[in-house]
Amino acid sequence: MSELRHPKTGSILQDKKECYVTGVTKYLHKHHIFGGANRDISEREGFYIWLTPHWHNMGDRGIHFNKEFDLKVKRECQAKYEETHSREEFMALIGRNYLD
Repeated sequence: MSELRHPKTGSILQDKKECYVTGVTKYLHKHHIFGGANRDISEREGFYIWLTPHWHNMGDRGIHFNKEFDLKVKRECQAKYEETHSREEFMALIGRNYLD
């Protein structure tokens, strides 16, 4: 397990289980930042955030429909991971660089 994972939330980007956008604490969805083939890696490494249904996949501005928001979170996640790991380690996990 990555040493960046917060013990209460499991996320490397959040220390509270609340919506990443609004701070709401009820009815949250876990959004895996790197999905598809990388979903298991996201789960294991804490590459996820908590979102309300609207900000996840039930509103037109939700992360699944908003490429800018999705890319912003991917970049933040990679930057956080690289505070204690190398770019090469990130690339070995995810296979793509979002910072350059």
